[in-house]
Amino acid sequence: MDLEQDLAALRALLASSPQDDSVRELYGELVDRYREDPAALAQLKAFGDQIRKLEADGQLPSTLVVRSDRRKR
Repeated sequence: MDLEQDLAALRALLASSPQDDSVRELYGELVDRYREDPAALAQLKAFGDQIRKLEADGQLPSTLVVRSDRRKR
């Protein structure tokens, strides 16, 4: 997949307002995937802001997804 497809998948998932941690899980996976791409991360940040707002408004469940450190050392 490319960034546009990944963002479309995240957008579609957000629109469905799932009541599980799938939005946070996908968002976290995308942040990991595009960690080395500042332009992609900037686009993802907007989704992160939207996710936090929806969680605060109660439209999405507030979840904490624990991920391993996948950065290259």
